[in-house]
Amino acid sequence: MAPETIAAIVQTESHGNELAIGVNGLARQPAPASSIVQAVQIARYYVGKGYSVDLGLGQINSRNMKALGLTWDNVFDPCTNLAAAAVVLSGNYRGVRAGLHPQRALRIALSMYNTGSQSRGFSNGYVGKVIGNAGVSDGIQPVAIRVSAFTGATYTGEGSSAAAQLAALVAENTSASAQPKAAPPPPPPSWDVFARADYERARLAGEGENR
Repeated sequence: MAPETIAAIVQTESHGNELAIGVNGLARQPAPASSIVQAVQIARYYVGKGYSVDLGLGQINSRNMKALGLTWDNVFDPCTNLAAAAVVLSGNYRGVRAGLHPQRALRIALSMYNTGSQSRGFSNGYVGKVIGNAGVSDGIQPVAIRVSAFTGATYTGEGSSAAAQLAALVAENTSASAQPKAAPPPPPPSWDVFARADYERARLAGEGENR
């Protein structure tokens, strides 16, 4: 799934807060966590009370952790959380894309990401928010779609496959070639591995033009 799409989801779900916690069905949300340790403690407390909890940058639901191969040790890790978000969205997209225009399929996949339903994410405004956060006007410009070759299986009920996908995505996004080096102007936030990779490519291209 293209970095632009995941970035739009992150902005919509967590506003870039890698420790974001959303307790579903709780009228008064807990105070923001100030560390990973505290975030895990808060999330586990509410899960233990029977709530489902949305976690991290992509607001991965706690009830999907096992299927995605996630643990409390890594669910708040930015790269792992983003990879899990990509796995979920890609699985949704592949499940509905047959016979549909790619952009229509992507919007349905976004609805499913938020609600599990192919329609409720439209009626509650979520899909529109993601499209807006991607910097496009719905119906005019498309949100980018790029499903990686190794994300061939859906995550539901296939924990080992999902774990392999996560490992591949994390390795891809944390490899030496993907890590940017400090250079003016300041690079994007550390959690936004995709933007940082784009930043580095642009910097290297600029150096080439100046030679």
